[in-house]
Amino acid sequence: MSRKKAYMGRMEGEPPVKKVLFWCERCNVPLVGPKCGCGAEGKKVPLLQPYDVRPALKGDMALIRKLVHEQFGSVPLPRVMLLNKTGGVDRADLVIAHGGRFGWLTFDPVNRRFNFDIAPEALPYVLGHASKGIVDLESAAAAGEVRGRIGGKKFALTAPAPEGTVIVKYRNRYGTGTVKEGQIRVKEVVTVETRRPANPDWSLVIRRNHIHLKNLEKEAVRTIRRHMNDRPTANVSFSGGKDSTAVLHLARKAGVEKAFFIDTGIEIQETIDFVASRPGVEIIEKTGDFWQAVEKAGPPGKDHRWCCKLLKLQPLKLYLAGVGPCVTVQGNRWYESWNRASLEETSQNPANPLQLNVSPIRSWRALEVFLYLWWQKVEINPLYEMGLERIGCFLCPAMLESEYELLRETHPDMVARWDAFLEDWAGKKGLPGEYCRWGLWRWRALPPKMREVCRERGIALNDDYSVRASEEKVMRPAEVTQRETASAPAVKEEGFPVARIRGDFPILGDIVYLDSAATSFSPEAVVGAMVEFEHRYRANVGRGVHRLTQIASQRYWHAHEKVAAFIGGRNGVTVFTKNTTEAINMVAQGLPWKPGDRVVTTILEHHSNYLPWTHLKMQGVEVVVIPVRPDYSLDLDALREAVEAAPTRLVAVTHASNVLGTVTPVEEIARICHGHGSLLLVDGAQSVPHMPVDVARIGCDFFCFSGHKMLGPTGTGVLWMKEPILEPTMLGGGMVETVTTDGFTPAAGYQQYEAGTPNIAGGIGLGAAVGYLEKIGMEEVRQYEEELTSRLIDGLKGIEGVHVYAAEDPAARIGVVSFTIDGLHPHEVARRLDEDTEIMVRSGHHCCMPLMERLGLPDGTVRASLALYTTRQEVDLLVASVAEICRGI
Repeated sequence: MSRKKAYMGRMEGEPPVKKVLFWCERCNVPLVGPKCGCGAEGKKVPLLQPYDVRPALKGDMALIRKLVHEQFGSVPLPRVMLLNKTGGVDRADLVIAHGGRFGWLTFDPVNRRFNFDIAPEALPYVLGHASKGIVDLESAAAAGEVRGRIGGKKFALTAPAPEGTVIVKYRNRYGTGTVKEGQIRVKEVVTVETRRPANPDWSLVIRRNHIHLKNLEKEAVRTIRRHMNDRPTANVSFSGGKDSTAVLHLARKAGVEKAFFIDTGIEIQETIDFVASRPGVEIIEKTGDFWQAVEKAGPPGKDHRWCCKLLKLQPLKLYLAGVGPCVTVQGNRWYESWNRASLEETSQNPANPLQLNVSPIRSWRALEVFLYLWWQKVEINPLYEMGLERIGCFLCPAMLESEYELLRETHPDMVARWDAFLEDWAGKKGLPGEYCRWGLWRWRALPPKMREVCRERGIALNDDYSVRASEEKVMRPAEVTQRETASAPAVKEEGFPVARIRGDFPILGDIVYLDSAATSFSPEAVVGAMVEFEHRYRANVGRGVHRLTQIASQRYWHAHEKVAAFIGGRNGVTVFTKNTTEAINMVAQGLPWKPGDRVVTTILEHHSNYLPWTHLKMQGVEVVVIPVRPDYSLDLDALREAVEAAPTRLVAVTHASNVLGTVTPVEEIARICHGHGSLLLVDGAQSVPHMPVDVARIGCDFFCFSGHKMLGPTGTGVLWMKEPILEPTMLGGGMVETVTTDGFTPAAGYQQYEAGTPNIAGGIGLGAAVGYLEKIGMEEVRQYEEELTSRLIDGLKGIEGVHVYAAEDPAARIGVVSFTIDGLHPHEVARRLDEDTEIMVRSGHHCCMPLMERLGLPDGTVRASLALYTTRQEVDLLVASVAEICRGI
C-alpha cells in the first residue's frame, strides 16, 4: 500500500492492519511475510476482523481436540493450528489449519458450553478418520425429500442424530450441516478428496519465519533506540502478558533496563509469580483496595472501567512522580482493539504528561509475538498454555466468559469470591440471576449482541440498556455484611494498622478523601450502633418504665459517660449538642453578660468561635482578637498582655486551627486565665479526633467539639463544663425535675441542658465512635498522623509554585495543611484534583475569613486534612497530582 493510500485509509477510519495471513503450502506452515524460508511464495488466507491471529496453544488444542473427538471420534489434529478472533456473543475463534478454515470455536454464555463447528474446508483432513457425527441423507432423511440441489435446504430426519454440526454424506459427496430439533440444514455437499499433508510442529514454523522475525526485531529495537532518549529516563511497562514480555526483551536489547509492574491486588497468582521471576522489574504496590471499592461502586464494566483509575492510573502517577519525565516502552498493538488500530509510534500519555509511550510492536499480530518469544526462547506466562488469552486481573470485565469459565476449574477460590459478590450485589439491586450467570455485569449498558440475547430469553432491560431490576429488591441483612467482612483475609501489617482500619469504612473504596477536617467518615461500628437502636430498642429516653425506654435511657446515659472519660472529664458535666457551634453558643448565651465585660479570642478561630463573641458587642462586651506570629503559632505574649491589661471574663481559643493546623498551648493559656480570674473555653473540634485530650490536665472551664469530625454521626456534639454554671438556653420537657404553676426545678446533670427529645441514635453512635478511637489509641493516631503530615508538607514544599501555610514544628500542628498554587484559584485546584484523580480536598476560606484577611489570602486556600484512615500512598498521590497541576500551568 502506498503512503497516500495508507494515509487515506486512516482518514476514512480504516486501521492500517494486515487482513490476510500467508501460508506456505509446501511446508504447511503459517508465514509472517509473503515468502517462506524454503523459498516458496505463500498463499493468501483471508482473515476476519479484527484480523488478529495467534497460535492455538496447549489449552486451546486440548479443548478443540475434546470437542472434535466428542463429535466425530478420534480425528487427528495438526500440530499447527491458528485462532483468528472474530465477533460474537462471547468467544468466537475461526480455527485455521492447513492453510484454510478448519472450523469455528465458540462459547455460549447462556448454556455455558463450548462448541466446535467444523468447516467444509476441513473435510479433506477429517474424512477417513471420523467415526461418528456423520449423517447419510440417503438413509437418514425422509423418503422423497432429498432431490435436486440440497445445499441450503432443511430436511426432516427419520432417525435421531446428535444436535450441532455434523458431516453430511450424500452419495459420493460430503459437506456439513446443522442438526436441530429433528431436522438438518445442509450447507453444501461437494466431492471431497482426502488429504494427508505434512504435519510440522512450531519449531519448523519458527525456522521458516526466521528472516521475518529477525527483521521485526531489528525494526522494533531501532524504534526503541530512536526514542529512548526523548526524556531523561526510559523504562518498560510490564504486565506479565505476552506483548509486554516481548517488549521487555526487545527493550533490553535496545539498552533499556528499567521496568515496572503494577500489582492491582487482583492479579492471577501465576502472573505475580511470573513477574517476580523477571530480574530488574520493580513491582508497584496497589494504592486502592478493589474489594472495598466494589462494594460501593459496583462491578466494573467494559463501558465503566472505574477500576483502572483506582488500581492502575493512581499507582502509575505515584511511580512517575518519583521517576520524573520518562519514555515508557509498552506492548500495545493495533489488533487488540479498534481504539488502538491507529496507534502511532509514540504517544503522550493522556493521563500523565510525564510519560511518553513508545509502541515498538504496534503492527505485530499475536502470531508474531508468540513466534518471536519462542524464537528467542523467552519464558512466557504459563496461563497462556492453560487456555487463557487475556492475562491480567482475574475478574476484568474485558475478559471473556469463556475464560472466566476456565478459571472456575483452575482457580476456584478466586472465582468463588467474585461470584459471591456478584450474587450479593444482584440480590441487593433486585437483578435477575442471569445478570451473574451470563456475565451481563460486564457492561453498564449492554451492547447490541447482548441485548438480542436478553430479548430472545425474556430478560427485561431499561431504556439505557442496563438490566432492569425487579420491583422487589432483595435486601441483605446487616449481619451478612458483618459475617463476610469478618471472613475476609487478614492483612499483615507493621506499625499503625491503617489497612485494617480502612476496612471499617466502606465509603473509602474508590476515592481519596482528604477533607476530614470538615466531616470525617463513620466506621461500621458507629453505623451499626445507630442501626441497632433503630431496629432493637428505639424509644424515648427519660422516665418511661417499659423495657425499650429503659434500654435506650441506659445506652444514652452510658454514651455520655464514655465521651466524658474519653476527654478526661468524668468530674464535670458532659452535655450532648448538635455540634461545636451549638455548644459554643450555649456558653455565649448561658453566661450573664454586662457592659464592660471582656472576651479575648484569637485570629485563628473558626467563625463558630468568633461570631458568638463579636455578637456580644451589642451588649457592651469588649472583644480582643489575638494575632499569630510569622511562624503561624499563636502570639502567647500578646494573649497574656491582653488578659493582664484588664479584667477578662472569658478567653475563647481553638485547640487546633482548622486552616493552619496550629496547635495552641492551651495548658499555658489556662494558667494565665486562672491567674487572673478568667474563664477558659477551648474549641476542640479539630483536636479531639487527632490527639489525646485531657480537659482536667488542660484546666479549661468549657470544652466544645463535634461528633461528625471524630468518626461520629452528623448532628452530634459535646459541651463539657467543669461546673454547671450556665443558664439553660432552652426550656421544656426532659430538662426539669419538677414544675409548678410558680416555676420549675431543673434536673441535675446534663439533662437540664438537653430539653426535648435528643438525638438518641446520634448520641449512642457518638459513644460508639469514642469506643472505636479508644481501641486504636489516640497516642498511636497522633503519632501516625504526625508522620503523614510531615510527609505531605515536605512533599508540597518541594513543588515550585506551591506555598504551604503550616507550622515548622511537627509537634505544634495536626494533619490540616493549607496551600496555594501560583496562578490558580483554590476552587480550580480542588476541582482538578477531584475530576482528574478522585482526590477530595476543601477550598476557600474554611469559615475563617478574618484569618484569611490577615494572611493576605482573599481567595482562601486549598486544604488537605488527614485522618486515621489516610494512607501514605494517598498523601503521595496528592503531592504527585499537585506537581502535575503545576507543570501544566
